Amino acid sequence: MQGWIKLHRKIVDHEIWSDVTTFRLFTLLLLKASHQDGIKINGIELKKGQYIRSYSKLCDDLEFKEGRAFKKVSKSTILRSVKKLAKNGMITVSETDSGTLFTILKYQLYQGFSHTDESFHETDNEPLTKRPQNDHGTIAEQKQELKNLRREEEEENLSAFQQIENKFLQRKGSLFLSPMDSQSINRLLKDQVPLENILKWIDEIFDEYKPKHRADTIKSFAYCEKGILDRWAKLQRQQSNVKEFPNKKTKNSFDALAEYAREHGIPMGG
Repeated sequence: MQGWIKLHRKIVDHEIWSDVTTFRLFTLLLLKASHQDGIKINGIELKKGQYIRSYSKLCDDLEFKEGRAFKKVSKSTILRSVKKLAKNGMITVSETDSGTLFTILKYQLYQGFSHTDESFHETDNEPLTKRPQNDHGTIAEQKQELKNLRREEEEENLSAFQQIENKFLQRKGSLFLSPMDSQSINRLLKDQVPLENILKWIDEIFDEYKPKHRADTIKSFAYCEKGILDRWAKLQRQQSNVKEFPNKKTKNSFDALAEYAREHGIPMGG
């Protein structure tokens, strides 16, 4: 727990800024996440940007002081915050025997070296001049890699594939897509199913899934692909069956008055 982390100024414009627990949780995960590959905790080898912790321990970690008393955040509140972070594509989670494995998406983008010299501040324990090269090569190579990543970050939105990937992995509780999963996603995109429908239907499919036992889960995106295509076909049939009804002609006040006069034998005119 020595040294520092980076926190982008854009965080104040993000929705989690006004959600105290979610913001504190994300900051905690950034602070605690492994800064390199290969660190082992309880026999589990972590990758860069990963942290393993139980929800009960997170309740202790996020304890806060109110007045003179200390209060703990409930597990249900932490679960809601975890879901919010996952929904926003900031983390993924998966359960292990040693606790919940949290993975910060784009960790290298958040915590990599900046292309500006001002970010290369020395720490008391690790002056810049003595920092060794790491597994990713020289500092110059890291800087170039981070420039490329920042260009991608500046794009207005994630690609449709990435959004579908993030949604599926978040609901499945997994870290990586299989080659077959990628093929299924690309087939859906080729079929031109609207992205917003795909994301909504992935949630529906997972919410409606009824496992037969604890080991029965949705294992591949192909299962979602079939459910999405079924819904898309049904929606298209509904839209093709909708007929436009002609608007009834609206009578003006004079026409209505003339009709009333005719029905009651009232003469009109001078």
